[in-house]
Amino acid sequence: MTEAIFRNWNNSVLSTPRVVAVPRNLEELVEVVRDEANYPSPLRVGGSFHSLNACFVTEGTQILLRHFDRIRVDADAMTITVGAAVKMFEIRDALRPYGMQTAVTPEIGNATAGSVACCGTKDASLGRSGSGQVSSTAIGVRLVNAGGEVETITEAEDPEKMRGVRSSYGLFGVIFEVTFRIQMQSILSYRYKTFGLTPLPGPDELSGGADGVLGLLLPYSNRIVVERRVRSGNAPISRFSRIKHFLRGKLWENGVSFFATLLPYNWFFRIQDRMIGLFLVGISRLGGFRAHRSDSMIDFKFDRGHYFDFTFWAVPVSRWEDFIPEYVAFCQDYLRKTGFRVSLLSEVYFINKDQSALLSFSSEEDVFTVDLTDSRSNDPYWIEFNKRFNVFVARFGAKPLLNQTKQLSRAIVYQTLGEDWKRFLSHREQKDPGGRFLSRYFEDLI
Repeated sequence: MTEAIFRNWNNSVLSTPRVVAVPRNLEELVEVVRDEANYPSPLRVGGSFHSLNACFVTEGTQILLRHFDRIRVDADAMTITVGAAVKMFEIRDALRPYGMQTAVTPEIGNATAGSVACCGTKDASLGRSGSGQVSSTAIGVRLVNAGGEVETITEAEDPEKMRGVRSSYGLFGVIFEVTFRIQMQSILSYRYKTFGLTPLPGPDELSGGADGVLGLLLPYSNRIVVERRVRSGNAPISRFSRIKHFLRGKLWENGVSFFATLLPYNWFFRIQDRMIGLFLVGISRLGGFRAHRSDSMIDFKFDRGHYFDFTFWAVPVSRWEDFIPEYVAFCQDYLRKTGFRVSLLSEVYFINKDQSALLSFSSEEDVFTVDLTDSRSNDPYWIEFNKRFNVFVARFGAKPLLNQTKQLSRAIVYQTLGEDWKRFLSHREQKDPGGRFLSRYFEDLI
């Protein structure tokens, strides 16, 4: 196929490859990697196109692995092995009959196995030892490297090489199969509480002893609504609980985005700030709800009523008291100067220290993530806001994700990822000296 155009989920980035390759099996995939004349560089795989920046973009060859969709569960070994095109909610559904789940279940259920194994996405950690990074649950991959050879890399046989793969963003080769570690399915109890930001509550006060916390930060209202997640028993989940969980999911899936798109005005954004808190606290007053952890995933559709734009940064928990007041001031200052405010809330996930990936965003200590969300993907004021925010948040020892942070620059990447980035670049050069997988987006960051 030629002259195709691919857009990401919220239409903020376009890929215009010269060639589109859809290999039907491993033999054809190997041929695509080896045949530089018919499949020009750079080779970039397109998964579900839910990346928020140009990490999937290519002017060479876009590879679609839709035929790599096999699923194999090994309940005895506590693993699931899947093709790269299998989505996270498909993995959830395959594991449900076994009463099992992946250890981390991201909000974006559309994310494909091949992408989450080598890119960054997350959920709030559970307990003091629970991981929040999905890639940490990938314990093995099979890929086609730049020389067209098939490699099998596992955590058991080569943990350091696996650490590199988990942060490789497709630059080490085309991952076509992934093995994830799985565990018994867990049920969580969800409740909500609202806090003002003056005086600032600490992370322990926000959690209230919960096993996991997701915060919904409202900087223009000077408040935060926390979703407390507590491990619950295995008793059946009531119908009323399922209804409340369904309503919570609909709020995330398209509720806030739909109304902010319909009424893109600051006066309505202020009203919506209040409505979000009232809605969720109202659920708590009705007893909260219980749900399987894996059911927190959402099938975000390519529809204007569903999508929004967001950017990602992970800030050390030790900087909480410094960062939050200055973040609120930063948002208010930009509003005064430009008249623009971020339309939606900022999601705050609390995630444990994790050194499983070379470019882990929590390699040195526990972190909280700040996902700023807006309903206007291509608004120039939103783009400029992200450029300024990157400079601002980097002062706090924060780290980005190369597939989810907006408006990244070479200077910011070198500043925030430091020596880990230099080690990563050394690995990349060894594995792909000819730049078979090196797209313009990554080249600009290098």
